[in-house]
Amino acid sequence: MARDGAQTAERILQVAHQLFMERGFNGVSIKDVVQQVGISKPTLYYHYANKEALYVAMAHQVLTQMGAEMSAAIAEIDGSFAQLLCGVIEMIQSRNAEDTRMLRHEIRTYLSPQWQAQLAEQFYRTMMGPLVAVMGQGLANKQIAGGTAAELAMMFLCFVEAFSGPEGAAIQMHIDATRMTDLFLYGVSYQKEQHHGSDFTKLA
Repeated sequence: MARDGAQTAERILQVAHQLFMERGFNGVSIKDVVQQVGISKPTLYYHYANKEALYVAMAHQVLTQMGAEMSAAIAEIDGSFAQLLCGVIEMIQSRNAEDTRMLRHEIRTYLSPQWQAQLAEQFYRTMMGPLVAVMGQGLANKQIAGGTAAELAMMFLCFVEAFSGPEGAAIQMHIDATRMTDLFLYGVSYQKEQHHGSDFTKLA
């Protein structure tokens, strides 16, 4: 029975994940979820107290998985700083269906303060933490400059998300990982080409 209960909870979460990411918090009702799962409302409420609790569980799962994939992408690359950034970008692009900007917006808009604080801490730990470490190494090795590791990590993530999510796809502004890395490292100044192809040393 315990296993059946765990499987039901996971199925609820899978369906909720799909619906929330497609429609947003306000666009999904408990009725929508139970109908697609094929269960009763009391069964759902046995596992998740309300829609907010279900959304929190979904957000927790998304952030945990994306953070693990981010860390794995960073650990697998033994190359230049630019290659490392490319690998992270490709990992984010591979999950274009996950609009994490929308997720973070809805967390701030619809969830109670205690859940906002908990998920914000998780976002920093699982997604920002690995990027901050990468930028910290880049700063230490003088491969980048112009801000703190945390500032550069947030700048990088926001920049990548702008061209990788549904909004970029909708207006056909897909930019590949190499081009995005160049833009992040060199900017858009006329003199950028003078620096293109610089020999980045490997991360220590």
